[in-house]
Amino acid sequence: MSQENEIERLWLELISINNTDDRKLAIYKDVHSNLRKYQVIAEEEPHRLFELLDGDDSRITISNWAFEYSYEDYIEENGIEYDDNEAKEWDLEEKSIQHAHDTGYWYVTGTCIIEGPDNIELEFEFEYCEGYRDGIIGTPYNESEHGNHGFLFD
Repeated sequence: MSQENEIERLWLELISINNTDDRKLAIYKDVHSNLRKYQVIAEEEPHRLFELLDGDDSRITISNWAFEYSYEDYIEENGIEYDDNEAKEWDLEEKSIQHAHDTGYWYVTGTCIIEGPDNIELEFEFEYCEGYRDGIIGTPYNESEHGNHGFLFD
């Protein structure tokens, strides 16, 4: 069976579960199993999975992330010589956030946690570009891969 046919078979299997809470449980159990049979659909069509689980766009929490701005970046950008004392006093988080504010350049993500029965949570992470949602970058299957994109700030 081709991968395309396998993916469609998995979609039909999930869609055939009429109760949304039961679908959420099925995904939750699959995420925490060794099988992870539905992972391929989360990777291929994450937004479709989000919608199938009754994900709600209005429940997305936005986060701003400052890219790392090191002392080395600072001296290179400003054409100054390395100073050992300044380097030791460099507060990477503080300076990175300050640089993000000064330049207006930072990374924006949004997180939506879909709640299910028995206090289960399925987390999806969205990427934003120029103020608009630009796709899903994290699903319940790869949550360890998303969530930290630099230094979180308001």
